[in-house]
Amino acid sequence: MALQRETGEPFVFRNASPRKIRAFRRLAHERGYSVQTGARFWHFSAGCDKGLALSALISFYRVAWGTRIRTIALGDSGNDLLMLQLVDRPILMPRPDGSFAKEVTTKMPGIRRAKRPGAAGWCVALLQALRGQS
Repeated sequence: MALQRETGEPFVFRNASPRKIRAFRRLAHERGYSVQTGARFWHFSAGCDKGLALSALISFYRVAWGTRIRTIALGDSGNDLLMLQLVDRPILMPRPDGSFAKEVTTKMPGIRRAKRPGAAGWCVALLQALRGQS
């Protein structure tokens, strides 16, 4: 709505030009929101992300159980970066075309990378992590 008021045009992510996406992000940021690109969805939020949510969850379990817990996270896009940086065993999932999110590989060049995308790759990577394998 805000972008439509500012530009006179409705905003549709699916067909948006980079210029319109930048304008939307700028307007969202000015109003206290963040916009992140995921593998399949756009994430629009205010004051929260996967990293913050996971941090709260880890803290809860550490207090509730009175012990350190081991953590594993799997993600495939830039909006997973903060979550992947928090855990003991981060795993980057490939996209359907086999590529990996540059936003993650740039910040975490040594991150473990799953061999296959999708549910099958996720399952294999998680089982290997649980077994302590690479």
